[in-house]
Amino acid sequence: MKQRWRRLLSSSVGCAPILAVALLATSAAAQQDIDPWAKGTSWAAVRFGYAKSAAEGAADGNVGFGFVYTAFRSTKWSYGASAQVDYLGRYGNSHQIEAPFTVETARHFKWATPTRPYLGAGLGAYYQKIQGTTDDAASFEPGAYFMLGSNTPVSPRGLLGFDVRVSYVGLNNQDNPVFGGEATTGRHQSHAYHWSAKLSYAWVL
Repeated sequence: MKQRWRRLLSSSVGCAPILAVALLATSAAAQQDIDPWAKGTSWAAVRFGYAKSAAEGAADGNVGFGFVYTAFRSTKWSYGASAQVDYLGRYGNSHQIEAPFTVETARHFKWATPTRPYLGAGLGAYYQKIQGTTDDAASFEPGAYFMLGSNTPVSPRGLLGFDVRVSYVGLNNQDNPVFGGEATTGRHQSHAYHWSAKLSYAWVL
């Protein structure tokens, strides 16, 4: 009886490496077969690049970064949410910062190449902050945006992307002596265009 158990144990130990290799091969094959745009797929992405305000009195653009979650309802349509921080510019020690918290939807187009472009739109609340002036202020303002971009797989679960977003955002504190349109140009603006061009990397979840 003991010898039988020993033989069974020896056989199991001998088969373990084979089973492990088979499982790894199956896992690798499954990863290779993943379609990032399949229905029910979701992405988690980071973005980094250029951001600027086109408002009267705005400084030259600077940098921004953010995080985006995307889920696919079909192979063509996705919806998502994002949180970003855009350092819109500075004059000396004065800074203008914006942090959009938004939801979005996009239409993805399948090409004959691995790259897939998309068009989309979104809306949300834009936290705006001016600091380093004699009249600092912070507020949440409504905004909406249009986006154009593309994504390309670079690994079984990774995609490299690029997009341009143009936002139409409400403005506050127009009498600010540094960044305010009324104070610097004499013209009042209730809204302005803000835009960004950023690279992204997305992980397929």
